[in-house]
Amino acid sequence: MHKNKTPAEASQRERILKTAAQLFAARGFHAVGIAELGDAVSLGRGALYHHIRSKEDLLYDISREYIVDLAAHAAEVARSELPPAERLVLLGDYLMLKIASHQAELTVCFREVQSLTGERHREVMALHARYEGAWKSILVDGERQGVFRPYDAIVLKGLLGMYFYSYLWLKPSGRVGPRQIAERFNSMALRALAV
Repeated sequence: MHKNKTPAEASQRERILKTAAQLFAARGFHAVGIAELGDAVSLGRGALYHHIRSKEDLLYDISREYIVDLAAHAAEVARSELPPAERLVLLGDYLMLKIASHQAELTVCFREVQSLTGERHREVMALHARYEGAWKSILVDGERQGVFRPYDAIVLKGLLGMYFYSYLWLKPSGRVGPRQIAERFNSMALRALAV
């Protein structure tokens, strides 16, 4: 549906997506109505529906875009020949910088995914699993090389949660920036995994 849009239409849709992400992140997907979204972007219902099919359409597009990016980056890093510890640091750095630069969108991606239904939910959850799988492959590789302790799925969930849930408290312009937070998280992750 969104192919062959004019540059102005594409720009308007991006503005709607950005605003929707901010509203969903601040209030929750179910608490935001179409009328409120229309008011926030100064579009009537008809004009808004020219750019979107539904509120869930927006949630899907926001969630999918960011997890596709994270999963693609993670797969590339996992395939690299770098030592496992360096690969883990690359994943941690990228994730923290992505959360800091797109905090509303990543809040929606991590927190509101269960509001998707049917095939959309299955697709986005499969992308989340692919992302987690790339981290797992690095941890397993580190175990094989004797630099990480034996793989433990609970430890992986804990490490990912440490990074993911920074969307709740991260202040990108705060006293401690996302790069410094990533350094601390990466250091904790490497200590937790060390043999």
